[in-house]
Amino acid sequence: MRAIILFICLTLLSPAQDVAKEELIGLLFETREPAAFEAIYKKAQENGISQQALLEARFLYLVDTGNDSDLAKYSQKLQLHLPEVKIEESVIFSVPEDYQAIVEYTLALAALEKGSLSGFKKHIQEAFWLSPSQAAVFGRHVDKIRLKNAMAQLKLNLTQKLTPQGKDKGEAKTLQHHLGKAPALLLHFWSPWARESLDSMPDFFATASELKKHQLPVISILLAGNDESRKAGDDYLKEQGEKAPGLWLRDNSKGSLASTFRVQAFPTIILVAKDGSILFNGHPIQPEFWAALKKLAPDIQRPDLPEK
Repeated sequence: MRAIILFICLTLLSPAQDVAKEELIGLLFETREPAAFEAIYKKAQENGISQQALLEARFLYLVDTGNDSDLAKYSQKLQLHLPEVKIEESVIFSVPEDYQAIVEYTLALAALEKGSLSGFKKHIQEAFWLSPSQAAVFGRHVDKIRLKNAMAQLKLNLTQKLTPQGKDKGEAKTLQHHLGKAPALLLHFWSPWARESLDSMPDFFATASELKKHQLPVISILLAGNDESRKAGDDYLKEQGEKAPGLWLRDNSKGSLASTFRVQAFPTIILVAKDGSILFNGHPIQPEFWAALKKLAPDIQRPDLPEK
């Protein structure tokens, strides 16, 4: 909300009016709403923010919004700037190798776009070597490739049963029963002890309501955990009452779905077709998720993110 308010203020200023560079740089690196970011980026250019800072700001924006395709295209611009790197003007890097690493990282993504796994490996290994401190960013793509390969080979057994949780307590039924005649169902993995999981709930609730309009069933699955985590999950659902959409089930301790789907972070959602094949596995912010949904229901629309 702060970024949007400041964005509105900035758009009322002419290029000749002075805007504190520190304020602009702060907005560049915190704003993630697309239109607001582009307007602030333009204002930063008009006010003489260095090319180094501008490149870094757009790089982080693309990373944070999960836009791998545009990151791959951005490799050309980052690479062209390489001979002119000025670390003293950097906002996020302290040594030249850090910038060189993001060049290699985006080149790795460009190789993936072309279907070259060997090219990806070459550039991503160089990125790790140049800047181990950025390993978390680089590593998620290695995990993504492994996940994609695993999901391509998986056919989920829809006859397995899960126990209802919280407000839905009752007889365990198969996933096939919950799927019914729908072309697919959405599985949403969550934990009451994961802050990221709880923070994402308003967005999930809105998404689940949109899917319900298109007769696509939604099932939230609580990790198996222990008695304490299950009680925490029940308490959370009790607090939410009727606001919590869809079905809420508990994962099995043996042969857990979380293990089958390699769930490592929250929120994770899985779109499963009626034949058990996996249409999507990942974070709901990824554009691939909504692209997969539109193939099932062309009129479906991503709801606006709820205000915090």
